Amino acid sequence: MISNELSQAIYNLLINGKVISKHRYLAKCNELEENPLYNEIFINFDEYRQLYQRINFELVHQDGGFFFIRELGGEQANDVTIKIQALLIIIGRIVTEQGYLFEVLTDHRAGIRPKDLAAAAGEERYLDILHTCKLCKSRGIDEEINNHLVARGLMFINSRGHYVLSDAGAAFFRELSEAYNPSAGVQP
Repeated sequence: MISNELSQAIYNLLINGKVISKHRYLAKCNELEENPLYNEIFINFDEYRQLYQRINFELVHQDGGFFFIRELGGEQANDVTIKIQALLIIIGRIVTEQGYLFEVLTDHRAGIRPKDLAAAAGEERYLDILHTCKLCKSRGIDEEINNHLVARGLMFINSRGHYVLSDAGAAFFRELSEAYNPSAGVQP
């Protein structure tokens, strides 16, 4: 049975382009916990799928442990998706070029420092990519990450002020890595 209270919270997140990950971050104690919204959808998936189909959306459950919606018959890639992909690819390159393991991006106790991202994103090779995707023209990389990744639930900022990929962000990153380099097999 669908919970009215939880279904309203779920709707508000999904309709605004956010994802619902299996885990959510608790800044007070710097820990991850199971997300009750994810569990609500998972347990009542058939009912939620029908509900969203009635309003012309597909409820998608990804193996990485998250839900999102997309318009039925809509485009697979739009400007927002391209911006998200560009940011994730650049973040991944910065992390590997600085010699970090990928796990730094997915460990809620670690993450990558904003100043590391800002310094690297100031390089011409990254600025060219960002500007082509209409990013960082009037805002810094941290604002773009907050607007496109944090606000959508693909990343969060931990208690140390570092950026960390959520379950959804890690799954999306893994999907991108496999699409652009099938032999790499990045495994968060």
